[in-house]
Order: sequence, then C-alpha cells, then structure tokens
Amino acid sequence: MRSRALAWCVLVVIAFLCLVPAPARAQCNPGDLLVGEDEDNYFCRKRSEYQGSSAEKAGAQFCTAKRVLAADQNAIRELGFAGDVERFAMFEEVSKKQKAELQRKLLDAMFDYGLEGGKLAADSAKGLNPWNVNNAVKVLEQHNLKNQTLVTALRRVAAAKGKPAMAEAYEHWAELARVGKEGLLTGWDVASEEENRELRILLGALKAMQGNPELAMVVTTFEFGESLAYLGYLSGQVGDLTRATDDKLARVGTLHQRLKDHVGAVQVSKAQWRSAMGIKTGEPNCGS
Repeated sequence: MRSRALAWCVLVVIAFLCLVPAPARAQCNPGDLLVGEDEDNYFCRKRSEYQGSSAEKAGAQFCTAKRVLAADQNAIRELGFAGDVERFAMFEEVSKKQKAELQRKLLDAMFDYGLEGGKLAADSAKGLNPWNVNNAVKVLEQHNLKNQTLVTALRRVAAAKGKPAMAEAYEHWAELARVGKEGLLTGWDVASEEENRELRILLGALKAMQGNPELAMVVTTFEFGESLAYLGYLSGQVGDLTRATDDKLARVGTLHQRLKDHVGAVQVSKAQWRSAMGIKTGEPNCGS
C-alpha cells in the first residue's frame, strides 16, 4: 500500500510540475537570448544575430524610454497622486470633448476651493493688499477676460481704503465671480477650450490675489489645463488635485507635455523593435 501511495504522490508532483510554467529563459535554446515576450510567446534570438542589430538598438531605446516613464510616475507620486504608467498612453485615446469636460470639472472645483477654502475674505482681509489685487487685475486684463464687470469690481477692491472696506469690496467681487463662473458653466452646451480659458483666467486672478503672481501666470496657460486634465485622468483623485498646494500646482504645468513626449518615445521604439524583429506583438525584454 505504501509503495502505491508513494507512486501516486510522485505522479501528482510530476503532473503539477508540468503545469507550472518554466522560467522564461528556459524557453530559449542554450546560448540564445530571451529578447522579448508577449502574453503568449517568448521571443528568442541567437546571440550572434541579435547583438548589434537594429532590433537590439530599438530594444535598448525602448528600455531607456520606459525607465524615464517610470521616473515620471515617481514624480506624480511625489505630487501626492497615484499614476499608473499603463494609463499614460490611454489618455491620448480620450476624446477632445472628454478632456475638455474633465478640465472644466477640475478648474471649477479648484476655483471654488480657492475662493472658499483659502479664506481670503476673512473679516480682517489679512490676505488682501493693493499690490496683490492690482496683480489680479493685470491677469484679467492681459488675458482679455470677457466679463468686464469682474475687472471693474476688482479695481474697486484695490482702491478701497482700510481693511473692512477692502473685505466688503472683495466679497462683492467674489459673489460676482461665482455668478460669472456659473454663467460660463451653464452657457455652453459642451465643454470647450474657450470656456476653460475663461475659467483659467479667473483661477489665475485668484492666485495673484493670494500673493502668488508666478503661479497666476502658469495656471492661465493652455498647457496647465492639459496637464490638469491629464493628471486628473491618470490618478482619478479629482478632490485631492483641486486642493493641491501652490507648489504642486506649479509643477503640474509642465507635466502633460513631458509625459506626452515620453509616452511617444516608448511607443515609437516599441514599434521599431517589432518591425526589426518581424513580429506584430510583444515588447523588448528589459531584464538583466
């Protein structure tokens, strides 16, 4: 009985080992290189044929680009947001309308948080001074905000004498800004770049009023809006993003183009590698 039981155990172990995939490198013949793989295949090439070939060069470029993209992911994490590298390329497939809608949602929430959460209109109006308010007026004027009522109301804030008067004038401007923003959000059938531009100008004026004219210039740009939507899509953390610190927001401004360039580099080098390999799927092996 024991011998039969032992034999049965041996058969079970053998069957189990047959079901467990062998290490990837074992799929290649001795002396050959594992140069890439996809979900179903390992791609092996003779060392003498692969080394120095156009496929090897494209594979090296792919691995370098992928490491740079991983560094981008770390940069996103340093901003306090999650970011899946696999979703980077997916963003380029998102429709223009969806991107505009996401940007509008983020800008809307960010402006509301800055207006309320920033507590700029405290009774003492400590955060207000004519210099900052005049910088905010310049933001509205330089970017040709269509709502001239807001420009006039902001000039009155700068001209107010004494903190109580300034706080009252600011409250009036803030209410006009809320109404103007809501008018923007309801006056368009679909989100558009023009609409989002107006929201970015309002956000820029708010940042200037809060004493950060450098960030005010950043947030009014098209690139900032694109990066904002990009990061919102990648992380899915809309609430956290709208409450990001000024330092983090300043770094968001250059994020989109950098990621776009690096994603493109990964995609191009992968396509070149596949072409040189004569295959339609898979990616280079970047292991040691």
